[in-house]
Amino acid sequence: MTIAQRAASRRGVAVVASLALAVGLVGSFAAPSSADEGSTGEFQGHSPQTLVVKGNFGGPNNYFEAGLLKLRVDGSTNELAYCVDFEDDIHEGDVLGEADWASSAIANRDEVERILGSYHPIGVGPAGYEIEGNNRQKAAATQAAVWHFTNGFNLEQATPADADRLIDEYGLVYANYVKILQAVADGVLPAVGGHVTLTIEGDTDVDAIPGQLIGPFTIHTSVASVDLTTSAGTTLHNEDGTAFEGPASDGDMVWLKSAEAGTATLSGVAAGVVSGERVITEKELQDMAFLVVTPTEVPASVEVTVHTPPTTSTSSTTSTTEQETTTTSSIVPQQGTPTTTSTVPITPQQGTGGMLPQTGAQTLALVALALVLLAAGIGFGVISRRSKGDTA
Repeated sequence: MTIAQRAASRRGVAVVASLALAVGLVGSFAAPSSADEGSTGEFQGHSPQTLVVKGNFGGPNNYFEAGLLKLRVDGSTNELAYCVDFEDDIHEGDVLGEADWASSAIANRDEVERILGSYHPIGVGPAGYEIEGNNRQKAAATQAAVWHFTNGFNLEQATPADADRLIDEYGLVYANYVKILQAVADGVLPAVGGHVTLTIEGDTDVDAIPGQLIGPFTIHTSVASVDLTTSAGTTLHNEDGTAFEGPASDGDMVWLKSAEAGTATLSGVAAGVVSGERVITEKELQDMAFLVVTPTEVPASVEVTVHTPPTTSTSSTTSTTEQETTTTSSIVPQQGTPTTTSTVPITPQQGTGGMLPQTGAQTLALVALALVLLAAGIGFGVISRRSKGDTA
């Protein structure tokens, strides 16, 4: 049965068929398994993350409730899911068994996988194709885009006549839907692979100091975008020093700058979907199928030690100035003789030819000579007075 034939045979407002489980998937659906394991999914109705949308499956426009649905896995835990095959014959409580995704009749499986792996609740899409708004707006737009590829659904813009059926939030739902379809057309959505990867490549053994760029560090990842974080006091930059505006994509290069000494850390978490597409189907319900994917997160980080800049030491020179010294010698006169004081300065001598510098011994010799001359003078005076007395 073709998509057009199936769409023409469906009645009323549709509910669902396939799914990307939200973060927190547990139980037997946490990893791929075969149909032999007997996993089941019980449809539990719509989640709060739904909105009424306007569109058509190739015929006249109608109104449909689009968004995330509730699925009880193996009778235990309620999870969130998207419909990948529009069908109106599903009812709350219907139980579907697991089948092989690769051999299922779901149309455009590759495009559907890429949408489920990049958009709500897994993410908001790659740079330039991000969807906005609250969870209801994101979920409704993602579901409409999935229906576009599985069942040929066309979401339509609201008109004034739709005021009683569509709320004000609908305008952003349509804008998000257009972004998702453009992302698929431009080939920017990564495939849902068997793994999610993230590495941060760069030299961490560097002589880093505060205030200077450290890097580059190259981001390698298998997902559309990665949010980067840094430690306190550390900022992200481009090569020219301008601020790096995230999120980062595969191949992006970033530089770090630390305001102070310590450890500068760059971290990121890649969120994506692991391999193991799974289908819950029941042929009696006209190929109702739920695609189950497991979201996962892979962290990565690098650390650089930032050193305090070395301080420049200055050597101080102490100069010793030769001080001139003066030695004072006093000659104590004998009683009755006028006091005579002789001051002999001792000054540094310049090296002149034939002149010897004065020493302490020369000074003592001069003092002794003066004493001898003084004594001779006194003795001569006494003899002279006696001679005059004798002749008188």
